[in-house]
Amino acid sequence: MKKFVFVITLSFFLVGFSEISSSELLTDNNTSPVVASIEHLDSKMFTHHYMYDNMDKGNHDYFDKTLVVDPDYKEVSGGDVVLFEKNNGEKSLSRIVALQGETIAIKKGQIYINDKKLDTFYGFAHRAGLDKEAYEESMQKELEEIFNYSMEDLTLSDDEYYAVSDNLFRGEMLLVKKDAIIGQVMGYKR
Repeated sequence: MKKFVFVITLSFFLVGFSEISSSELLTDNNTSPVVASIEHLDSKMFTHHYMYDNMDKGNHDYFDKTLVVDPDYKEVSGGDVVLFEKNNGEKSLSRIVALQGETIAIKKGQIYINDKKLDTFYGFAHRAGLDKEAYEESMQKELEEIFNYSMEDLTLSDDEYYAVSDNLFRGEMLLVKKDAIIGQVMGYKR
């Protein structure tokens, strides 16, 4: 009987552990948290003045800035910031976190792609660039809904991407259709 209870307890522990974390990491070494400053625009590029703080990582990133957008954007990559048109016609910015055909899950604020923990500055819930502990320390306030947000696995179709605002408190998490992407945000207009 003791052996049976031990096996059942161990099984629950292992199932719970595998549900919360992944031993494999998906690391993005290509995407910088620093927004580039663009001096010269190519002939196809255009500017867009953005007035929403959904991408704020603590430095008012993208907010009230004139951004340079490349509409000749063909190779969508995880970590790219894109300007896209929402169903209501409004233009918005978000960061691509999952690509076509990938499976995304969010567990307690941590993003997982194909069951691998997304290990990068945009791979977890944060508020103005702070993780949960630092935010609670500085603001003396809990935002349990954001930092403990979970989402079941979602496999994307061939014409879908999943985008997440850098500032989840002020932004959104949503599917973006390939044909809704207007272009890649290259940086600030200098």
